[in-house]
Parts: sequence; C-alpha cells; structure tokens
Amino acid sequence: MMDLTESIKEKAIELGFSKVGITDTTPFLEEIHTQYTQWIQKGYNAKMDYLGRNRDRRLNPSMIFEGAKSIVSVAINYNPGRLQKKDKDYAFISRYALGYDYHRVVTDKLETLLGFIEKETKGGVTGRVYCDTAPLLEKAIAERAGLGWLGKNTALITEEFGSWVFLGEVILDTELRKDTPGKNLCSDCNLCINACPTGAITAPGIIDASRCISYLTIENRENIPVELRKILGNRVFGCDICQEVCPFNSNVIKTEEPLLEPQKDLLSISLEKLFILTRENFEEQFKDSAIKRAKQNGLLRNIIVAMGNSGDKKYLPLLRNMLNEENVIIKESAAWAIGKIGDR
Repeated sequence: MMDLTESIKEKAIELGFSKVGITDTTPFLEEIHTQYTQWIQKGYNAKMDYLGRNRDRRLNPSMIFEGAKSIVSVAINYNPGRLQKKDKDYAFISRYALGYDYHRVVTDKLETLLGFIEKETKGGVTGRVYCDTAPLLEKAIAERAGLGWLGKNTALITEEFGSWVFLGEVILDTELRKDTPGKNLCSDCNLCINACPTGAITAPGIIDASRCISYLTIENRENIPVELRKILGNRVFGCDICQEVCPFNSNVIKTEEPLLEPQKDLLSISLEKLFILTRENFEEQFKDSAIKRAKQNGLLRNIIVAMGNSGDKKYLPLLRNMLNEENVIIKESAAWAIGKIGDR
C-alpha cells in the first residue's frame, strides 16, 4: 500500500505539477542567514522593503505556523515554447507573464492537493498553501526538496525544465520522508552573469535588484534611472536575458498546462496598442494577468521608455499628450522619450 509521502507525490503529478519534492522545516544554515542579511544590508533589495521584514520566519520555515513540520515543494513548467524575436515596435513581455496569472493556477492546484491530503488522513493532517504569499525562501526550499538548484542568476534551475518553472508549497503539520537536496550543476558556466546587460548579477548568486530590468519594470514605482533606460530597449515587463542564455533552458518542452500557454494578444502586441490598452482599460485587460503587478502607471512608464528607445517619430503625438499628465514620473518619462526621438 502506498504511504502518505508517495500518495502526495503521485497526486501532485496527477494535478499537473511537473516536479514535486519534500523537505522539513528546520532552519536554514548559518551561511544562508549571513548571505541574506548582507544582501539586505547592502541595499540590494532596492525599494522592496518587505524583503527585509519577517527575516526570522524566512530563515526558519517552522515559524510559518505552529506545528509546521514538512514542506511539499512543487514546480510547474511554464515554458511557452519558441518565441519569435520582436522588433523595436513590439513590446517584450517576460515569458512568465504571457499566460494566465500563475498565482491562481498554482494556488488552485495546491488547494486541491491539500484537500486530498486532509481526506487521505481523515482530517488528521492539516496544512497551508503558499505561492508568493508568505515570507518563505521558496527557491531555497525547492533546492532543499531536491527539485533543482540555485543558479548564479538566483533562479531555481531544474534539469528537466530549466528555470522555466513556477514554485509553490504545501506546509503540513506532519513528518514526511525527505528528499535529497538538489546538486548544483552550473559548474564553471558564467553565461548568465556575462549576459546581464546592466551588470545586476554582481557575483554568483547575488543580484543587485536596483539594476535588474525585471525589478525596474515591475516592482519599481519610481523613475527608471536615465543611464539604464536605453538598455531596456522594448522590454516593458520583465527580462528573460539571463534565462535565455542558460544551457538548461535551451530544449525545454512546452508547458502542458493550458492556462499557462501564452495569450495570443500578448505574444505579438505593438507598443502603440499596449499603450492604448494600458491607458484606457488596464484593470479589465490585465485582471487575470501577472502584468497587473506593475500597476497602470508603471506599465505606462515602461511603454513610454520603449517608445523613446525605438526612435520612431510616429509615437510623438502620444508622447506629447503625456506631458499633460499629473503623474510626474509619466510626464518626465515622456519628456525624456520625446528628446530621445529627437523632437526637443
């Protein structure tokens, strides 16, 4: 008869997760404590102040809730397949945001998995589910659960699906059989470090978020530093450069989860069309998308910078209209873009 550990793993795969592993809730090693603390002290978390809070809970998963003993760590492949290279008039959107909002997809599956566990144990085991919703070192947990390893770009890399995976956890108040931690296979490869156009990867496993294009276009609520704007090109939401060059990402099969497949209207959308959608219908257009994380003004700012980088004068009428906006960041970005195109 299958034990609980194996039953959970089998059910997770049945629900559509690509990988599943199990670890315990013991605190992370002092080395990780020190590295995380130094990362915060250097300000590498930029304006993401929440990453400096709840530090004890992040480093000690047993503190997430009383009685927490085991963590079921899952990964699901979101690779959209081969994408055509987009020219300067089209918006680049990170692969992870092309499909339905992954938080909902992963959380729904985790809730179903937890329901299965509670039914299997007749209510004898309880737990909670997480997907970017708690102060957890999710990638470190996944590594410890044997799903993969932390790459030099800090992404969780799996042998089968590269880093094209979303992560989630079910934390339970019972002990399960642990898996062997993942083995780092990056070796002497530094492709991701060398490819980062802004030098955000300051050392293997260390990222200065204030220079990371993903941070600048998503979490950042301020102006994009002038010296970095040209580097963004047409990237309006996120950046996959360090993942695109990773050898483990080169031959990954396309996702089998329909909800994570790219929305056709986002696969090839012009800057002008995205600009209009964002201005007039942001909430409706992106209510089921991870893109809403950037907020309306954040996405507008990014599109405006991309228009400036294109150098195309056809955008000037739209940009001039932005000079009347109340939001000073939008107004300043538009003035910069107009100057960049050449109309001073």
